[in-house]
Amino acid sequence: MATRKPAKSKTSAELKLQLEEAKKKLVDLERRAYAEELHELILSTSIVAEFHKIQALVKDVKPTAILAAIGDAVGMKKLEVKQTATPARKPVDPNKPRKPRAVKTAKAS
Repeated sequence: MATRKPAKSKTSAELKLQLEEAKKKLVDLERRAYAEELHELILSTSIVAEFHKIQALVKDVKPTAILAAIGDAVGMKKLEVKQTATPARKPVDPNKPRKPRAVKTAKAS
């Protein structure tokens, strides 16, 4: 019968790292929890129309820059707006044979 190794207590640096990860998870959870309510509230206000007005007046500016400026005007100090490129899919290897799909057969009764 094998015995377990005694548990080693974590250092304060490890606990701080774990705390930062938990805070990030909590922020993400809050964002997902209120997503539907925020979406409905935004659509019920004139925010979208105002954004399009600003975009029409200043045509050379990217939408992310407009959103960042709105965040500054509202008073959000640590707002970072960025747009990432969509990840490229791996190209299909023409030399690799394709796997045939499984064919479903009807049951005979």
